[in-house]
Order: sequence, then C-alpha cells, then structure tokens
Amino acid sequence: MKFLKLSLKLLVFCFILLNAFIIVSGKSYVYKAIKIGYLKGHNTATIEDYQYFENRIIENGEAVQWPEASDYNKEEISPALRARLEQNQSIAFTVIQNDSIRYETYWGIGSRASRTNSFSMAKSVVGMLIGVAVQEGYIESIDQKIKDFIPEYDRSGDHFNTEVTIKHLLTMSSGMNWNEDYYNPFGVTAEAYFTQNLTDLMLSINFTEKPGEKWHYQSGSTQLMGLIIERATGQKLSEYLSAKLWKPLNATDSADWMIDNEDGIEKAYCCINSNALDFARFGQLYLDGGKWNGVQLIDSAFVTATLSPDLEPHYGYSWWLYDTQYKYPAYAMRGVNGQYVIIIPALDLVAVRLGHKREAHFNKSTLDLDFYVREIISQFDVLN
Repeated sequence: MKFLKLSLKLLVFCFILLNAFIIVSGKSYVYKAIKIGYLKGHNTATIEDYQYFENRIIENGEAVQWPEASDYNKEEISPALRARLEQNQSIAFTVIQNDSIRYETYWGIGSRASRTNSFSMAKSVVGMLIGVAVQEGYIESIDQKIKDFIPEYDRSGDHFNTEVTIKHLLTMSSGMNWNEDYYNPFGVTAEAYFTQNLTDLMLSINFTEKPGEKWHYQSGSTQLMGLIIERATGQKLSEYLSAKLWKPLNATDSADWMIDNEDGIEKAYCCINSNALDFARFGQLYLDGGKWNGVQLIDSAFVTATLSPDLEPHYGYSWWLYDTQYKYPAYAMRGVNGQYVIIIPALDLVAVRLGHKREAHFNKSTLDLDFYVREIISQFDVLN
C-alpha cells in the first residue's frame, strides 16, 4: 500500500512537471497530439489521419477515368512482388503504361475512390506549383529571394535569412535550422504536424547555415514554398492546385489537403489525401514533359530542371532521382510509410503504391522502393 501511494504521488508529480514544461515552452500542440493519439489508439502518423484534422477541399472538374489497356489485369504480378506489397500492408498498387491501366489491385481500405495521406509526395506537387507560378509571372524566377514574399525574414542579426532563394528551398539546400525527426514529440516536425499556427512557427525559424552549400532534407523548406505561393498568387494552396493542375488533369475525385486550423494554411510539406489513380496523373504529367491532353500545364524547361540533381545526386527540385541504380533511369515522388509515384520514362510507365508501412532506408532509397522498381521493370519491360 505504501509503495502504491508513492507510485501515485510520483505519477502526479510527473504529470504536473510535464504540463509545466508544455506551458512554459509554448508547445501546446502536444495536447492536440495526445487527443488525436487517444482517438486513434496510437500516436504515430497514419495514412488515415485526415479525418482527425481540418482539411481544405481540392476541387476536381470534368472527371475522366484512365482507359484500361487491352491486357488489363490479365497477368498477375509476381508472387514475390505481391508478397512484399502485402508484407508492407499496401492498400493500392497500380501500373499505368502507354496512358492506360495495365494493372491495379487493392487491399483493406484501398479502392479506386479511397482517400489517404500521401505525406511528402506533396513536396513534389508544391514544386510543380512553383513552376506554374513562375510560368504565370507571379514569381520572377526560382532565383528570387524568399524575403521578397516573406519580408518578416529581413531582420537584423540573421544575415543568412536574406540570402535564401526559392531554388534553395526546392533543392533542400536552404540552411534552415530544422531537424527532420519524426519520432521526437517535442521536435519541430511534430510541432508542424499538430500546431494550429503553422505560419508563426515557420517565421520563428532562422537559417543558420549558408544556403546552397549543404543538402538537408527538411519539410520546413517546402512549407515556406507553400507560403510563398499563397502570398504571390493571392490564392490558397488548395485553390491554386485545383485550378492549375487537379481540374486540368481530369482527376476523378476531389481531394483533401490538411490545414493547420479551420481558416488556416495547408501543410504544404505533406498531407494531400487522394487515391492511387489520381496521384498517377502527376507522374504522367511529368512523363509527358508537363503536358496533358496537348496542353502545356508546366513549362517543359522547368520539368527538365526539376529532374536534374543539385547538391544531392538523388534529389532534384523536390523529386527523388534514380539515374544509375536500375536497368532504366527512374524518378519518384515519395512519402513516409511508403507512398510512391514511380516514373520510368523508357517504359512509358507510371506506378503508384500506397500503404501503411515501408522498409528501412537504403542508399537514398528504401528497401521496399528498391524492390518495387526492380520488379516493375522485370515484369513490364516492353523493350525486351
């Protein structure tokens, strides 16, 4: 009984101490994280998270579904590929080749119309919107300084802030003081996910290294690109995406983009929620040099630049590049837990995998992505 009372006192003390730390540090977002974790039954980010957050609709226009190829689903994927997809709790796997669906399959909550979180695949989408904004004259060029759009960064004592360009954000070489840690509940990445004032959080973060010299993968860089697009165009990010890409791409369904509060801003670095066949449209758009149905939605020169490495050989303008490790060059949109849009130009192919799990990192790729690409090439190689 004495031990029980002591344990209870210790528990109460720890609870008070934790609350005091949260209040003093200003990290009140932790309460929201605890509440959502309680509702979900766990505290990790999942592909179904959108239902626990505020969202803004990405409206679609005329819906046009992909045509099915003459051999649609006539050949099953290899047992090894199916086993790996199921091992990683996939919900969707589809292959678009020569502008038609060659193969698609779903598990669990997945379907043609399911809506799940793409996580950092959104970074590639925001990169595309930068290209559109340049094309439309809202942004002079990607070499324009970010202080032109975010004058709050032009403050004394932080001299690197005024040197950062949009290109530095695109290529993850901005020198931002941001630690990309998905497991620290008090870290900036967790705060960005749960905070209800994402703009203030971003404006509190400085650039502590000279931009353009080191590559560091940082969600904060993409979040600032989202803020720049909103300020440059005068439109919410979801509205701009809807008008310039989602509607022109004939997406079959509307989508959701998670926002920080009811009237707030989009989490630009992540959190576009849609389905595999609509995500595949982004891959096809890039496969065709920024053109869709004969209309140039993104300047082809920007698309080419996007797919050129900068400081990191495997990274372009918010796209992952794999030029030498496979039989054919490939590039990809990537999101945590294994959300992938994989493009293999030589095979005129776009593949999408969505699911709950991914495997460990491997040479700037992941073990599961590496396996998927090799299996896709093996099974859909029309050049053999």
